[in-house]
Amino acid sequence: MQILKTMKRLTAFMLLIFVLAGCGYQNSATQPNMLSKGFTKVSFGKVKNPTLDRWLEPAMRSQIRDEITNRGQLQWVDKAEAEALINLKIISLEDSNGIRGDKDETLKYEETLRVQMSITNPTDGRTIWNSGTVEVSESYLPNNEPATQQLVVKLMSRRLVDRLNQAY
Repeated sequence: MQILKTMKRLTAFMLLIFVLAGCGYQNSATQPNMLSKGFTKVSFGKVKNPTLDRWLEPAMRSQIRDEITNRGQLQWVDKAEAEALINLKIISLEDSNGIRGDKDETLKYEETLRVQMSITNPTDGRTIWNSGTVEVSESYLPNNEPATQQLVVKLMSRRLVDRLNQAY
């Protein structure tokens, strides 16, 4: 009886692996950047942050740089040597009351980050790629705002680089 249960579990597990492999599922973090072959050396161009959160710009730069570096194929260089410039426009970082209790106290909050990323040619300023406005939201309990803000930045960086890879 025990052998039969083990065999059923093993069969179900193997079936799951084959289904995932057959449908083309891939972990996006292992996908290389797919910029055109003429653009392998990149640098940050402009980063606009109209929010009052001054920590947000360096955090976004760092996370985007790490995400692209971890996926490989792009080389970070000085701006003067770059073949493509990565520009960020932080649209907003908002904190809202997500769920209220029966005594009108906030039980859960929601952090929402909106960003646009574009890649431009440094010689003529032509836009090579634009992400459009991307939004990431995460809910959190009171007193977890700093950790949630860092998580939202990390999730945003992943989503932007995923979109970049899908474009090429």
